[in-house]
Amino acid sequence: MLNVFDYTDYRILLSDLYQQRKSEWAAFSYRYICNKVGIASAGFFTNILNGKRNISDELIFKFAELFGFSRVETEYFDCMVHYDQSKEPDRRKYYHDKMVVLRKTSIYELTAEQNEYFSNWYNVAIRELINFYPFNGDYEVLAKMLAPSITAAQAQSAIELLLKLNLIRKDGAMYVVTDKTVRTSNQTSLSAIHHYQRAAMTLAQTAIERFDRADRNISTLTLNISTAQFQAISEKLTEFQLTALEMAKSDPEPSERVYQFNFQIFPLTKCYKGEK
Repeated sequence: MLNVFDYTDYRILLSDLYQQRKSEWAAFSYRYICNKVGIASAGFFTNILNGKRNISDELIFKFAELFGFSRVETEYFDCMVHYDQSKEPDRRKYYHDKMVVLRKTSIYELTAEQNEYFSNWYNVAIRELINFYPFNGDYEVLAKMLAPSITAAQAQSAIELLLKLNLIRKDGAMYVVTDKTVRTSNQTSLSAIHHYQRAAMTLAQTAIERFDRADRNISTLTLNISTAQFQAISEKLTEFQLTALEMAKSDPEPSERVYQFNFQIFPLTKCYKGEK
C-alpha cells in the first residue's frame, strides 16, 4: 500500500497509484479514472501526469474519493496540488509548511525508550539496508555489506535491537522493515541525536578517502549572509529533504546502496550588526 505522505509531487503520486491499482485490477484504466472523476477525455489525465494540465479544487476531492484517501490524506493531497500549482513564493511556502506538519502525523516516531537506535550509526544503516537487501540471518555477510564494515557480533547486536524496537520483523526466513520512514520525536533525547549526528559527520570525513569521487558527492560553500537569509536557506534545505525522500520513494530502479545525506549550516564568525 502506497503511503501518500511519502510524496511531495502529486503527479508522481497519481501515477504510482494508477500503476498499483492497474496491477491489482486490469480494468483500472485512464478511461475508468476519467469516468469516475468526471473528465471527458482520457488524454486529460495523461496531460495531468506529464505536467501539461493542472487539476481543479473539485478534482482534488474527486481523486481523493476515487483512491480512498482518509481525511488527513485528502488534506495533504490538497496541499500537494496547491504547492505544485501555486506561482507565488509565499503561497508555496505556506503549503509546504502545511505538508511538513501533516507528514509528522504519519511518520513513525521514536520514543524515549528507543534512544538506543541512535547509539551506533550502523543500527540506522542496517535498517535502511534491509529495505532491499535479502538478509537471512548470515551476520558475517551482513557485516561486510556495510562501509566501513563492522563485525558479525555488531551486526547481530543491531538486528536484535531493531527487532526489540519493532523497527524490523521476521518474515519467514527473511527480515523486513516495519515502517518506511522513521523520525525523532520530542521524547528522543538530544544527546542521542547529537551522538548520531557526530558519528555521521565522522563518516563523512573518512568517506573522502574511502570512496572514489564517482561514488560520493562532497562539497562546501562559505557565504556571508544575513540572519534572515540564513533562515530562508535553511527552509530550502528542509524542502529539499522532502524532495529527496520523494525521489527515493519513486526511484524507478531497484535500490542498490544505502547513502548518508548530511545537511549542515553553521557560523564561522560571530554576528556583527554594524558599529554602535
